[in-house]
Amino acid sequence: MNFLAWLPLFLLVNFLHQPTTLVGADLIQETCQKTRYPALCVKTLKSNPRSSTANVKGLVHIMLEANLANSKLTLATVSKLLKESSDKALKKCLDVCAEEYDTAANDDFPTAIQSLEINDLGTAKIHVSAAFDAPGNCRDTFSEVPGVQAPPDLSKLNDYFEQLSVTALIMLNNLG
Repeated sequence: MNFLAWLPLFLLVNFLHQPTTLVGADLIQETCQKTRYPALCVKTLKSNPRSSTANVKGLVHIMLEANLANSKLTLATVSKLLKESSDKALKKCLDVCAEEYDTAANDDFPTAIQSLEINDLGTAKIHVSAAFDAPGNCRDTFSEVPGVQAPPDLSKLNDYFEQLSVTALIMLNNLG
């Protein structure tokens, strides 16, 4: 039989046996379903236009970038609260928070991003884990000083930071 007669059948069978890969929204959904906060994960990733064409490593990169931006925002908020406060006890607590978020914004997340880029997942995980401690350490300092409470805006930022960073950590762990 003629080779050309079999060519369409060969191409069809070959096409049907190709592995399928998830892209865009499907990959985002699948990746985020493995996290503790899937809705936050999906919202965060979809807010970045690069996520529609990213692979899983790219999605983790985007999540780490979101964490970096959030840590800078939280640090700026803490710095603003420090400038506005005249209460020495509150300032003492806010100083601890500022130090924690400064480390997250200027060391932990940048190092995690660089480590991911060179496939050093162990170092990336270590730095995201360290950053994850920032809100808890900030929160704890207020419980150690009698009569001082964290400002409501800071409490909300601490909670959001914790959720976003644990999402990044779970995504990193799922990479390998």
